[in-house]
Amino acid sequence: MNEQDAIAKMIGILFYSRTYAHMAHLKTPSFAKHKALNEFYDEIVELADDLAEATQGRYGKLDIPFTDMKGDVSDPIAAIQAHATMVDNLCKKCELDWIDNIVQEIQSLYYSTLYKLKELD
Repeated sequence: MNEQDAIAKMIGILFYSRTYAHMAHLKTPSFAKHKALNEFYDEIVELADDLAEATQGRYGKLDIPFTDMKGDVSDPIAAIQAHATMVDNLCKKCELDWIDNIVQEIQSLYYSTLYKLKELD
C-alpha cells in the first residue's frame, strides 16, 4: 500500500467514525457519552477535510474508499478504540512529516474522546 492509498483509507475511516459516533451519540443513555460523542463527530469531519485537502494538494485527487465496517453502537469505547488503532496502523505506512500536525490532532481527538467515554459519567 503506497502513502496516498494509506491516507485515503485513513480518511475513509475518519468519515466512518463520524457516522458511527453520531449514531452512538443518539443511542447512549449516558449524558457524558452523549456529549463526548457529539464533540467527536463535530470535530472529526473538519480534521478529515484538512487531511484530504493537504494530501490532495500534494498528490492530486485521492480515491477515498467507502469504509464498510460493522460496529455495535451500544459499545462506543470498543468501536472508537478500534478506529483509533486502524488510524495508528495506517500512519505507520506513511511519511507524515508534512502533515504531522493534522494527524496528531486526529489521534489526539480519538484518545481524548476515549478518555471521556471511559472516565466521565
